[in-house]
Amino acid sequence: MRFKITYLLVISLLSLNTSAQESATKLAPDFEFQLLDGSTKKLSDYKGQVVYLSFWASWCKPCISGFEKYEKIRQQMAEIGVVLLNVSIDKNSSNWNKAIEDYQIAGDHGLVDQNVVMESYQLYSVPAYEIIGKDGNLLYLSQEEGRSVLDEFRDFVER
Repeated sequence: MRFKITYLLVISLLSLNTSAQESATKLAPDFEFQLLDGSTKKLSDYKGQVVYLSFWASWCKPCISGFEKYEKIRQQMAEIGVVLLNVSIDKNSSNWNKAIEDYQIAGDHGLVDQNVVMESYQLYSVPAYEIIGKDGNLLYLSQEEGRSVLDEFRDFVER
């Protein structure tokens, strides 16, 4: 009986470990978006780079405020090699262009129909953010106390 309990416990722990590993390496869903010049690009075109993906919209006050509030850290992220990819879900490309110009939003810019990314990124509101590693997998910031976000991004770039 003791052997059965130990065996079940080991099997349970192994399956939990496998599940954690699987969830830790989830491929970022690929999608196509329009660039400012009207051409298109895919998220997968950034493979080999660390991408900080920001979903936003010109009418979203928290989005605009976030760009302004975190301008310095976004600049530092870009300096260490992180691609700042700002993908808008605006329906009107004129509003999108105007907001980029008015607020001088740094980084690469894309425009996508919300329906294209809504399910795959569970995008039900903006702003929303994802970090994508060089291998195309989603990355997550450490929960370690005292660890700076910029140090995390340096680690992602150096991997």
